[in-house]
Amino acid sequence: MKKLFLLFVLLNAVSLFSQDLFVPKEIVKSVRNGVRTENGLPGSKYWQNSSDYKIDVKVDSYTKILSGKEDIVYYNNSPDELDKLVLRTYQDFSVAGKSRDWEIGNENFSDGMMISSLKINGEIVDLKSKSVSRAGTNLTIKLNNKIGAGATTSISVEWSFKLLKDFPRMGIYDSTSYMVGYWYPQMAVYDDVDGWDLTDYKGTVEFYNDFSNFDVSITTDRQNMCVWATGLLQNAENVFTAKYFDEYKSGIEGKAYFQVDCSKLNKENQLTKNEGKVIWNFKATAVPDFAFAMSDHYVWKMKSVDAGGGKKTNLNIAFRPGANALKYDVFNVADKLLDYFANTLPGVPYPYPSMTVFNGEGGMEFPMMVNDSDTETWESTVYLTSHEMSHTFFPFYMGINERKYAWMDEGWAVYLPQEFQTKMGRFAPDNAVRDTSRSDSRAANVKAYLRNAGTINDIPMLAPSNQLRSLSYRHSAYNKSAMVYDILREMLGREKFGNVLKEYINRWNGKHPTPYDFFNTFSDVSGENLDWFWGKLFMKYGYADLRLSSVIQNDNGIEITVVNAGGMPVPVELSLYDNDNNVTVINRNVSEWKSGDTMVIKESVKGKIKKVVLGSKYVPDVNTGDNELNIEWK
Repeated sequence: MKKLFLLFVLLNAVSLFSQDLFVPKEIVKSVRNGVRTENGLPGSKYWQNSSDYKIDVKVDSYTKILSGKEDIVYYNNSPDELDKLVLRTYQDFSVAGKSRDWEIGNENFSDGMMISSLKINGEIVDLKSKSVSRAGTNLTIKLNNKIGAGATTSISVEWSFKLLKDFPRMGIYDSTSYMVGYWYPQMAVYDDVDGWDLTDYKGTVEFYNDFSNFDVSITTDRQNMCVWATGLLQNAENVFTAKYFDEYKSGIEGKAYFQVDCSKLNKENQLTKNEGKVIWNFKATAVPDFAFAMSDHYVWKMKSVDAGGGKKTNLNIAFRPGANALKYDVFNVADKLLDYFANTLPGVPYPYPSMTVFNGEGGMEFPMMVNDSDTETWESTVYLTSHEMSHTFFPFYMGINERKYAWMDEGWAVYLPQEFQTKMGRFAPDNAVRDTSRSDSRAANVKAYLRNAGTINDIPMLAPSNQLRSLSYRHSAYNKSAMVYDILREMLGREKFGNVLKEYINRWNGKHPTPYDFFNTFSDVSGENLDWFWGKLFMKYGYADLRLSSVIQNDNGIEITVVNAGGMPVPVELSLYDNDNNVTVINRNVSEWKSGDTMVIKESVKGKIKKVVLGSKYVPDVNTGDNELNIEWK
């Protein structure tokens, strides 16, 4: 009887997933343990850990030293006893000799995060003891007393570091303007799949954080030094002078825009109290990270706007005076995007109470904040703003492990706003500099995919992102994945795709979905077995290359054979030209590649066809030299 029962268990474990899919044993284990399910729902025993952060921080705008102290309450909601704690010390990225995949100059080397005090449950931790390991950007403390399942632990840290000009995705942009991210000792994730996340921050792979609560007090030291941050400002009346407090309150209430050009303020017209030596207190709940930005001479515009579903959000833009984005009314772009989120894709109201578009460098997302360069063209303003704000949903509202699977968030941030980006062309100001190469975002992404498709850098998307670099990472995380989502939408149909995506977000917001939770949710909710799709497009080598093999026309119609030479399933679009150059377009769904790499298309047509052309600007194909056949009639 015992042998029979064991055989049943083993067979049941194997049958959890289709044979079309590679499923790593850690995912199978999680399903067996009831944490996750084979239909994509969180299991009855799903769990995740979290923290409460109480932080006091000061940025010295003269020395550029950030100093802080924090108290963390860490909640071990797992079923496991924890014999160690892992804190992330991101600023150690800049220590000379560290392994990096983001180059920085010698002038940006530093001593990293200087920890002056660390206590666990009130007991001082000797940072030089054998129980403490500091490697890469992780600080690991072996515990004398294990943390039991369901127990809490208190951690207190005091630290400091010097803000640098060239730190990935944050830094100093002029003498008094900074974006501050990766700045506090942060609890690493302990989860059901990998245990402790020990991935180093090397500059490329980004977020994987637990959902936590933040109470952060930020002290400034200059007149009119403004602070924008994750969460909501709690003490505006203590920060602003009377005139500007009334205007700020009016903006929060949505009655009028709060607008101020800090560069034009004088001694008689001050924004902040006490010569700027004030404390800005922000609170944010259930978010995976906290960032803030500062400047004493930016243009600030703010108002509470509709976020969809009856919700409001405080929308802020903070840019250098004279920035092109101000000329292009980036506030209006962001406002329209919130409506698009709620009513088009993903069809979910913006979930947070604030959003700030800050003018720093590059393009980077944090919860409720984005860090954007100024832009030269209308299209780049729209693209950059919408891409970074789309990250609100992935990886923040959905707690994606971007460190392992960047395509689960970057691909969505490329794909979600494509329709918005294209349609926004008609709203361009009369004096805007235009970039027609980006006027059709969907077609532009197909071109971007083709640059590396079929090369040695074209790696299956399920390959862990933290194992990829350079072109392989970018190709997989951004362009290829966005194109695959587009193919998926075309296959399922616009309405079904939208409904399934919303259900995926509904199931997994505030949690940690894996690729298999994504795969299984889409199969479950769509009512279609999509394992063949996940297997071919996420787990196998292949690229988009269709070939027009043959065309036969007779009195019964036309028969066209198309070969999938690259192995990657993509839609088929055929244009049939008759002798009068009339065009008949035939489309076939990508699902027709399910059973093989040859597709025979039979259609009834009127008149004689003289030419058949395969492809369109929305269907990728690495080799278009075999996409046209002329028919000679005798």
